[in-house]
Amino acid sequence: PFIKRPLYDAPYAGQPYFCSEYGGIWWNPGQADAESWGYGGESGRPRSETEFLARYRALTEILLRHPHMCAFCYTQLTDVEQEVNGLYSYNRVAKFDPALIHAINTQRAAIED
Repeated sequence: PFIKRPLYDAPYAGQPYFCSEYGGIWWNPGQADAESWGYGGESGRPRSETEFLARYRALTEILLRHPHMCAFCYTQLTDVEQEVNGLYSYNRVAKFDPALIHAINTQRAAIED
């Protein structure tokens, strides 16, 4: 039976949004495609670090431009056994220059205006 959830039926009243998960872009060129997982599929995976960072920037900037987006969380921070879509490797080594990630993440958000 249908369960009525009044919280979900409430009209939008201008409250800020929080995106609890975005990203998941595969990046681990040293691991065979069949043995690793991340968004993009085998044919749509980034072919270079530059391409990964362009995708990361594009996804992040979409969230930053939303006038009601107050926070977001990239998935995921580190690789895990079955997923290689982290910004850091399984052993907690940065896959990308942290200064580049910082520059993308610290752009002014639309909600700040």
